[in-house]
Amino acid sequence: MRARTILIILLVMIVLIAFGPAIIAVGSQEIAEAFGCQVDLNRAIPCVIHGKDYGDLAYNLGFAIWYSYLTLLAGVVLFAIWLVPATIVLLAALRKRKQPGA
Repeated sequence: MRARTILIILLVMIVLIAFGPAIIAVGSQEIAEAFGCQVDLNRAIPCVIHGKDYGDLAYNLGFAIWYSYLTLLAGVVLFAIWLVPATIVLLAALRKRKQPGA
């Protein structure tokens, strides 16, 4: 596998780690609201979808937003670490492109 492909895959994984809890929290809230349910982080509000109550699930998934404080920082650190090999690969590609006959 080429180095660029690996770096792109790693970058996507870093973005998912950094924004994953926020995506889960906002996504669960949007799904609940699409079915006409109210989501509140103070208490679980009953949310009946197709005969089953998902109020507790929406309430619990809403708390995933608090993990964003940790994962966003972890994403910044991982991105800074990712920049080192990405810069090396970029510089190697530029050097290869500048060489005559390459």
